[in-house]
Amino acid sequence: MIILNESVVSPILLKVLVERQIPVLEQGQWADTITSESLNIQDDTEFFKSMGMEQRVLTNSENGITVLGQFQPDSNEYIWSKLLKDKSEVRKLTKSLYPDFHFQDIDLSMIDDLDKGQIPFPVVIKPNIGYSSVGVHKVKNEQDWDVAVAQLKEDLLHSDGLYDSEVVGSQTVLIEEWIQGEEFAIDGYYDQDGEPVILNVFKRLFKDDYDTSDRIYYTSKAAINEIYEDAIRFMKNIQTVLPLRNYAVHFEIRKKGDRVIPIEINPLRFAGAGTTDLGYHAYGMNMYEHYFAGTKPDWATMLAEMDDAIYSFFFAEVPLEINLEEVASIDHEGLQDEFEQILEYRQLPFQNDRSMSIIFYRSEDLNKNRQLLHLDLLPYLTIKQLALT
Repeated sequence: MIILNESVVSPILLKVLVERQIPVLEQGQWADTITSESLNIQDDTEFFKSMGMEQRVLTNSENGITVLGQFQPDSNEYIWSKLLKDKSEVRKLTKSLYPDFHFQDIDLSMIDDLDKGQIPFPVVIKPNIGYSSVGVHKVKNEQDWDVAVAQLKEDLLHSDGLYDSEVVGSQTVLIEEWIQGEEFAIDGYYDQDGEPVILNVFKRLFKDDYDTSDRIYYTSKAAINEIYEDAIRFMKNIQTVLPLRNYAVHFEIRKKGDRVIPIEINPLRFAGAGTTDLGYHAYGMNMYEHYFAGTKPDWATMLAEMDDAIYSFFFAEVPLEINLEEVASIDHEGLQDEFEQILEYRQLPFQNDRSMSIIFYRSEDLNKNRQLLHLDLLPYLTIKQLALT
């Protein structure tokens, strides 16, 4: 079962939904009329009646959690999802697993009055309920604090209206320890027995210490081997404090030495905007098939068959300083020329949430990715001419 409620939908996901006739609760308008007519679209009553029969639920956007709350407020899926979306509650839930980890939450209206001398820098500040790195800022020291808080407020202002309040909440802010180490994003699920299943392993790249963008993630044989066992162990640890079953998760963790700390756990979805499809291009992983069928991938065979190349996605967004209403068009052909071996180029409706395109590509090493981290996207935007008065 799936709740579809945004216009950006993975073509790989749509193919699985049509072929398997997965029950769909449609919450948006679809450009592909033929595909939409082929889906097993159900009304609210029919869909949620089936949901009570131990079927696995997925969303392609966390706005679907709001729909769950309207129709199934007492379901495990909604109760677990609401808890996991609240970053402060997740920290409290996992405190027994990470007793030395520092965090605190504060009302946004009170943040300017906070005693900076009591903050154990370096820290990260972010909305207590958030999505896609919106409003996430790293603060190295007291001198950086005021600038970071001002940027956080501006980010929340820009995102106002783009997401439901249960996706990005602007009332409380989480201040937490700046987690050191390499960052990984994992797609997976808990089966009917609560056993963890990993479907995707991505590693995140940053252009500098302050970068919090989602621009580039990549996967490779080396990256998977680096974190797979730690990720399984993490999922098992979470199961000891929250008994998840038949439940999809996308989580981010950081590893330094033997220390593995969660950044966040995102409920009932995989990597956003269809970026989870990188696994399909890199090692033939159809995560949707596995999840809906309740099957496990053969990682040993996949790793044995993988080459040593780097498989990445580049998430191109209209810069926050640009007013979306001023953008006339995107030069997608020009942007494609920046990449060597494109596996798939997906144009996105940037008017919705600044997302311009997702580029899946292959490279021999990380050198190209390090260059692309600094790519200026402004030359690929055509700005409307202001009318003369």
